Amino acid sequence: MITVILNWLYIAITSFVTGFAVLSFFSGIFNTNEKKTIYCIWAGLVVNTVYAEFWSLFGGVGVAANIVLIVTVIVLIGFMRKEMAVCLQETLERINEVSALRYVYVTVLLLMVYGTSRGYIHVDTSIYHAQSIRWIEEYGIVKGLACLQLRFGYNSAAFALTALYSFKDLLGQSLHTTAGFFVLLGAIHTVDLYKIFTTRKVRHSDFIRLGLLFYIGLIYKEMVSPASDYYAQILIFVIIISWLDAIDENRSEYAFSMLAILAVYAATIKFSIALLVLLTIKPAALMIKKKQGSQIICSLCGGTIVLLPFLIRNVLISGWLIYPSTFLDLFNPDWKIPKGVAEYDAMEIGLYGKGITDVTRYDTPMSEWVPAWFSQMSLIEKGWVVLTCIGLVVGTVYMIRCFVKKKLDHDKLLMWVVLAAACLFWFFSAPLVRYGYGYLTTVPLFADGLLCLEMTKKTGDEKSLYIAFLIIFAFISAYRIKTVGYDIITTVKEPYYLSQKDYIDWPADVRELNGYDFYVPKEDGMIGYDPFPSSMFVIDVQMRGITLEDGFRFSDYNKWLEQNSKTLNAQ
Repeated sequence: MITVILNWLYIAITSFVTGFAVLSFFSGIFNTNEKKTIYCIWAGLVVNTVYAEFWSLFGGVGVAANIVLIVTVIVLIGFMRKEMAVCLQETLERINEVSALRYVYVTVLLLMVYGTSRGYIHVDTSIYHAQSIRWIEEYGIVKGLACLQLRFGYNSAAFALTALYSFKDLLGQSLHTTAGFFVLLGAIHTVDLYKIFTTRKVRHSDFIRLGLLFYIGLIYKEMVSPASDYYAQILIFVIIISWLDAIDENRSEYAFSMLAILAVYAATIKFSIALLVLLTIKPAALMIKKKQGSQIICSLCGGTIVLLPFLIRNVLISGWLIYPSTFLDLFNPDWKIPKGVAEYDAMEIGLYGKGITDVTRYDTPMSEWVPAWFSQMSLIEKGWVVLTCIGLVVGTVYMIRCFVKKKLDHDKLLMWVVLAAACLFWFFSAPLVRYGYGYLTTVPLFADGLLCLEMTKKTGDEKSLYIAFLIIFAFISAYRIKTVGYDIITTVKEPYYLSQKDYIDWPADVRELNGYDFYVPKEDGMIGYDPFPSSMFVIDVQMRGITLEDGFRFSDYNKWLEQNSKTLNAQ
């Protein structure tokens, strides 16, 4: 736990400073001064992730990258220390307005530190997350890395961020605390529910906070793993909560523009949530209406800079702009994953999400896979799926009704359309519940919030909504206190009060390729961190040069094609 706290302190300081500097630049362009500590940290995480991604294009992300980051932070503090002090002071004053609030934040911090220090190492972390992070730590980007294992092609910006803050060279252990740090920031957003008690008013965003509270409890025992799903789902909640608050507070286009860039960042974490980028419609419309040319250019440049290293890394790793999608076939390097392989991989992902493990059943109709998919869920998951279906219908009917009566809130309409579209895209592409919890909770809660607030506006009975919300809040809180309490009790004897639980290494065979030993997993592809480098396809790849840095390419595509001809011919 101690190493997690120290690591988070370093992440918080470096992120706050770089984020404050970037937001100061943007706020200057937009002629405003809207900066809060938590949004400075979010902005800094974006900046530092992009920094790590660019650094990885030239070498391993380790000590040297951190030295440059530290020097940059020191220089920025030297130039902006007074402004930063004012921002931090304002934050402390807001916390001190409610005497018990500081204890709430301390409790949240300790809970999140505990959960990040131990718990369940996700299967995908053992299969490819840990190995992906180690490649970034030691070599940065390697051409054709996906040829070693197709999952290396699932490039996530979260892995570069984790590599930047892993401290492997200093501690002898690769820390993986960034997922937990994202959850910590998400938990801080839920603490704002205290305002319900001080104002006795319920905001639309408070409904989404309930969903975030539920989700944090769900992944509490798993956030020790740097799984890209967790980062992405937390960002979905944070973007929606912040967006709704910005609407209610009638904030300027600056706030929406920054949140739109955060949505672009979320897409680089998990490209399957890229539809959130459609939220850029609002700030774009506002800036075009006001003829703010410099602001438009600045926002476009910000989004491009965030997206660019992600796309470059994709091409270098797999030869595709967005692997495993073959829709954009723009490049043809010698390390490119063959189109048939990419299509097979994409099909396998979609089928796995539907609960189908036999790829030859790719054409299974909805009438067959949906009942089987639904039956495999837990009772809670089934409940959220049913509520989401109801929410999609109710929310859409409500929007149509408002349109007919000419009482449509265009800001809420945009958020609803984007959210509903993203939810449907998840369902029809790869509807694994783990990939879509951000939609399964926000869709029904968003729709409920619309209806409840509309009824309250008509009746003027805010007290009833307040009481009903408190009952739901108490129920979710009690349920999550129970599950988190169980997670704590069952792990309290684990010896991770000083350090963080390390990656789990799995048994492997050793095969030689050009004088290098490659580890081939024995158990369902699980390998861990230390058996490095690992590969699922040593017999089917060749090195592009003498060293590992030269990269890899497929050497026996025809053999792979022959082995999978039945499935591919069926397409």
